Amino acid sequence: MKNKDVEDVVLESIDSLYPTKNEFVDNVVIITKEAFAAHRTKDFDEVNIKRLNTYLETKDEEIREHKQAISNLRGYVGYLESQIYQLEKRLGEHEDSY
Repeated sequence: MKNKDVEDVVLESIDSLYPTKNEFVDNVVIITKEAFAAHRTKDFDEVNIKRLNTYLETKDEEIREHKQAISNLRGYVGYLESQIYQLEKRLGEHEDSY
């Protein structure tokens, strides 16, 4: 029996149990339909959640890699600045010797 068939049987049962329509019966029907709709989409939602979690993990890894690259570049810039300072110092000493 498919889910839709079960839903139809349940809704028919509600109709037979509560032949007089009122607000309570309408609420029961609405809640029942929502419950079956949620049940039908449960597997789809779980797959989407797993896919999104995998996507987020991938993006987290990319962010970590970018942060590491930025850190490496900052270290390299610091190294280059120290090299520039040393060369300027040596150039100054060389110019002073003339």
